Amino acid sequence: MMRSLLASLRTANAPSVVSNVVLGCLLGRFYWGGAEAIGPVLLWLSLSALLLYFAGNLANDWFDRDWDKKHRPERALPQGTFRSSTYLEFAIIAAVLGVAFAFVVAARSGITALIIVVLIAIYTAIHKKTAWGVVPMGLCRAGLYVMGFLAAWPTNLLMIMPDSTMRIDFASALQSALVIATHALGLLAYIAGLSLAARCESLPHPPRSTLILSRAMLLLPLAAMSAWWIPWYPLYGALALIPFAIWMALCLTVFRKPVPRFVSKLLAGIPLIDWIAAIPLATTFMLPETPLPYATWIGFLLPPLAFGAALLLQKFTPAT
Repeated sequence: MMRSLLASLRTANAPSVVSNVVLGCLLGRFYWGGAEAIGPVLLWLSLSALLLYFAGNLANDWFDRDWDKKHRPERALPQGTFRSSTYLEFAIIAAVLGVAFAFVVAARSGITALIIVVLIAIYTAIHKKTAWGVVPMGLCRAGLYVMGFLAAWPTNLLMIMPDSTMRIDFASALQSALVIATHALGLLAYIAGLSLAARCESLPHPPRSTLILSRAMLLLPLAAMSAWWIPWYPLYGALALIPFAIWMALCLTVFRKPVPRFVSKLLAGIPLIDWIAAIPLATTFMLPETPLPYATWIGFLLPPLAFGAALLLQKFTPAT
């Protein structure tokens, strides 16, 4: 029963969820600054992200229960291991708690969590009907970056004018939007490319154009995640590309078949996407003007630890 529950929650992917939201938070702290401790923020946001992720998986299995009876009879609900209503109830509870924990950190993070819940509902409703369902799924993951990023309140967006009124600093707002959007695009493209690649590899003769598109999307994080960092920190930015590049080479060759293993390895590689930005980002917290030593260690160590944890968990429970 416990193994079935862990499989339903897609527990093997939980480390990457934490890695995603923590990177978003570190990006916000780098961009906006702030000297207060971020440990509690990281804890609350990590719990929020995990609960939202688990809620989505439980809702997905509940919604697909009839389809799974025919196509995935090994899953928990078709086997009768749990009542289907239990999945729905726990999905709702997890979603509510996930949003609440995000609001504990900041209202803008809570609003982002609410948007993620809406995207989860959209994906759950349409993913079996259209390939475009991968878009809301990817946006859910990319939203974790945004939720963490907004946790560092951008106070310098507001300028106090001589007449005591407040106006938005649109230049700073635009730059901050571009920073987080670039990183989010990298993760979104990877998630979409992963789904497209899985579909292609399952076909006996996949269309060449679709196969090329899926590969391009899987490799887009190499450009998107390093776009801001290589110009600022060329050495660290370039070195940060190596782990993800090596893993992708292995996924596209050694781990390409069978398809379930291919998809599982791609999912395990998500923290390596975070590491592309986290390595140069972590070095900035060692600078005298932005001292945040524990953030340095988090940036350097969390993504590879999450990657290793994902691979380890896949030995006990499936990632898909």
